[in-house]
This record gives sequence, C-alpha cells and structure tokens, in this order.
Amino acid sequence: VTGATGFIGRHLTDFLLAGGHDVICPVREPERLRHFEPTRIKITTFEKLDYQINRGNQIDYVFHLAGATRSLDYAGYYRANVELTKNLLELVLRKVDRENFKRFVFVSSQAVNGPARDSSSCVTEYDDPNPVSLYGYSKLEAELIVRDYGSYLPYVIVRPSTVFGPGDKDVFGVFKSCKYHIAPCLAGKNRKISVVFVEDLVEGIVSAALSESSLGKTYFITNPEPVIWRDFVQEIAHVMDVRVLIMPVPKFVLRPFGILSDIIGRLSGKPSLFRTEKIDEMDQWYWICSSEQAHRDLGWIPRNTIDEALTKTYRWYINNGWL
Repeated sequence: VTGATGFIGRHLTDFLLAGGHDVICPVREPERLRHFEPTRIKITTFEKLDYQINRGNQIDYVFHLAGATRSLDYAGYYRANVELTKNLLELVLRKVDRENFKRFVFVSSQAVNGPARDSSSCVTEYDDPNPVSLYGYSKLEAELIVRDYGSYLPYVIVRPSTVFGPGDKDVFGVFKSCKYHIAPCLAGKNRKISVVFVEDLVEGIVSAALSESSLGKTYFITNPEPVIWRDFVQEIAHVMDVRVLIMPVPKFVLRPFGILSDIIGRLSGKPSLFRTEKIDEMDQWYWICSSEQAHRDLGWIPRNTIDEALTKTYRWYINNGWL
C-alpha cells in the first residue's frame, strides 16, 4: 500500500490488516506509521521497496494511493503523481511473479473527468476526461500510464468522489465552521457534489481489487445520490446539534485571497489548501458522478447512510480533540 500515511491510505491499511493480510507500506517518513501493530506490516521506504520484495515477500496486490493533491505547479504534480506511478509500475514489472500477481490498483480521482454538464447527467466512466485543474490533468496522465502497462500487469482504476470521514482535514473545515454557527459557501445556485464515506470507499477499493470483472476497468466509487452542498452542510450542523448560518460568498471576494495564498505558497515553498486552483474547482456547479458500474460489476453499495457516516466522523473529531 503506497500512501499509507495519508487519509485514505491509513484506512485502507487498517482494513487490510483487520482482514488478516500481510502488508508492506513504502513511505517517505516511516516514523509516521509507528502506530501500526508491527506483526503483519512491514514499513519501508520507496528506495528500499526493491529490497523488501527481494527478501521473498510475494506481492499479490499493489494499492497505489501515494501522490500529491496540491502543488505549486504542474511539475510538482508530475513528479508526485505521474513519475512515481511509472517508477512503481516498472518496479512491480521487474520484481513480482507475474503469473501469480493479482492486481495493480490505482486510486485516481473524480477530478480526472471534471464536473458534469448539468444536474441530471452524472459523469460515467465512459465519458471523455475533462479535468479543470492541474491536479486532475496529472491524475489523468498517470491513468494513461497505468493503461499502457495493461499488456503486462493486471490493473484496475478507482476514482473516488469527495471523500470524508475520521482523520480527513478537508471536509473537517466545514465541521469547524459549523462549530462557530457560520458556514461560508460560494454564492449562486445550488451546487451538487458526489460524496463517499472513507469506510465505504475502502470496501469499494478492495472489491475492485478482488473482482474478476474489474480487470482493466475504471470505477467511480461514490454514494449513489449526489448531495446539494448547502444541504450537506446543514446535515453536518444537525449531527453536531447546532444551528448554522449559510453565508453566500461571491467568487470575486475569494479570488484575492486565493491569489494571496498562491504568493505565500511560492514564498514558503508549501502550497496552501485555499488557492486559486481550489477556488476554480469549487466554482463548478456539478461535481457529480455515477456509481452504477461499481454496483453492477462489483456488487458494491455504501453500508453507511450520510447521517451515519457524518455521525461517526463527528464523534472521531470529538474523541481525538479536533473539535
């Protein structure tokens, strides 16, 4: 599992360990995974992954989640999302027993396809990619490389929608805003988004890895019904048992803050979450995609309702001192 120090990667690693699997986690900072029980997990670096495989560790599945969700420029995205994917594929191709290797699972993003045309037309896996961000372009380029290796390695691509759950830092900002009874939202008509709870996403990723039907395919993993963003915020407030004021914010107000964040990011060398690229993504009306193919091929459906998922998430934030 690459990217095990990240939000989704940690949950996936926990899930695999709970299922009795032995897991190798190549990471840049091994000390960030010390909380894992060491009996069935081998923590290494990307540089030493070759050595771990040479020690006789049969690799059956590779779950590739490592990468960058923010960067100062496309070169940064390219290194983290495209070059890393190609290098990992080359390593797997050289080192694994190809006759017994089961699946290379590439966890991509809804950003590859971009937003839907209208509120009633969820994007499907058959629609042409139309990314609206540098991040989306880099994940698309990585997907194309994975497909190029399809003649040599069995693969499946998973595109999660907006993910939330325990440990998430992005949607956490909404919980934090609700705590203070106010939630800024971009002004304009209702924006619809597809969301998925991280526990349900992990089950979808593993289902895609294990299914005979998934070979060489791409799947959106998301709740069947998109949500209106304002309603989603109100649902968070309901779970927290608070009243919240939705404050419409015009895009022209946010743009200067995004530009300022870009400048600060370049000076500090660390890209901010709230940057112009993110504002452009937020400004799309319909970030909605369909999970029908995942349901049809994999039999996957989310176990948790939105209310149950938000409640679990809120309790985790409280118990871990985030709120």
